[in-house]
Amino acid sequence: MIIGIVGTIGSGKGAVVQYLKQKAFTHYSGSGLLREILSARGEDVNRDAYSRIAQELREKDPLELCKLLYARVLSDQPDHAVLEALHTMEEVEFVRGIGGKIIGIDADIALRYERITKRGSEKDLITYEKFTEQSKREDEGSFDPSTHNIRAALGIADVVLTNNGPLQDLYTQIDKALVQFTR
Repeated sequence: MIIGIVGTIGSGKGAVVQYLKQKAFTHYSGSGLLREILSARGEDVNRDAYSRIAQELREKDPLELCKLLYARVLSDQPDHAVLEALHTMEEVEFVRGIGGKIIGIDADIALRYERITKRGSEKDLITYEKFTEQSKREDEGSFDPSTHNIRAALGIADVVLTNNGPLQDLYTQIDKALVQFTR
């Protein structure tokens, strides 16, 4: 089974991935791939740089990032794979086209900001104002396939999880989605 993850910044995509990894899914990270590209170029690693590189790849081919991740899946041949994270409707449709299912995830914006500041990654050391600016840019984007549009991608997910509570609530929602996907 292949699952694609689409979600707003700080909504809990990583928590979904960690839970799926416990269920024998192999993780393929778009952010990890972008980090590799930035590091190879000797560039700073931050959310703006991730977005710039992702857009650069999507201008070449709107599905370039997904194709690169899927090439790794084909090479590794895992029993189950999770592709994190999709940002456009075209990427969602690509994952569907290879037989995948899509899990969307969202949470309240204040809670999302709290989460990103706690995780403290290099791409998340920002003010609340910068976070809301980045979130708006990624969430609402445009229908240009080279730019993020997470809300539109969430709108066509197979299931959308709401992650405003404890992790156990999220895990229950994931388990229900997995049952739905195997019917």
